[in-house]
Amino acid sequence: MDLLTETLLITLVAAIGFAHDGLGSFMYNRPIIMGPLVGLVLGDLRLGIMTGATLELVWLGAFPVGASCPPEMVSGSIIGTSFVIKTGGDPGAAIALAVPVATLVLMIKSGLRVVITSPVFCAHADKCAAAGDAKGVENTERIGWAFEIISLSLIVGVSYYLGVPQIEAIIKAIPEFVNHGLNVATGIIPAIGFAMLFKMIANKEVVAFFFGGFLLSAYLKVPVFGVALMACVIVALILTIKQNNKTCVVEEGMDDDNEF
Repeated sequence: MDLLTETLLITLVAAIGFAHDGLGSFMYNRPIIMGPLVGLVLGDLRLGIMTGATLELVWLGAFPVGASCPPEMVSGSIIGTSFVIKTGGDPGAAIALAVPVATLVLMIKSGLRVVITSPVFCAHADKCAAAGDAKGVENTERIGWAFEIISLSLIVGVSYYLGVPQIEAIIKAIPEFVNHGLNVATGIIPAIGFAMLFKMIANKEVVAFFFGGFLLSAYLKVPVFGVALMACVIVALILTIKQNNKTCVVEEGMDDDNEF
């Protein structure tokens, strides 16, 4: 298969992955799916599965939370997997390239939304909404969605066509202060996202569980997975107690009816 055909197929795989946001959360944009698809395109399904599984472990907990935007997994998975397959390297080698590429594409994606999506598509949708044109709002949303898919897919396709050295050169050309700012923002933004979610769901019934999980993790060093398992046990106990209370109420009611 020649390079141009491979590039077109890689671009198609990227378009499928980027279309995830508009088709519903089926989770098919995860590395464990993107990797095998790249493997099919490049003729090495086994290595594609292995690389996809490796990258899935890297981004296992990466998902949008509130205002938090995780690195762009689709681009990182595709470029990282294609690099491993083309060089015949170890699946772990994909991490060194996939993570920076995902961060770079996230920057481009955010820039497109600030420069084009918000001032052009969102502004037009607002005008349609003010005029009572519901169909215009829907069409504007679809066009904006298609624009983002096409633009990001072309970026991935061009990156694959240019090759790994050019991608690494672009990443290295990013000023150090920009990388430092991204690292700081990466640590702060997820905290803001969790704070926004907590503000929406916090009440006197659940706040004790929140601080309980925090204390388990911060002071007793219980892993997040362990806290989640303990939460499942607590939920099961609460449901059991509620069910027993309902049963007792029904039985008492039946006894009262019989006595009457």
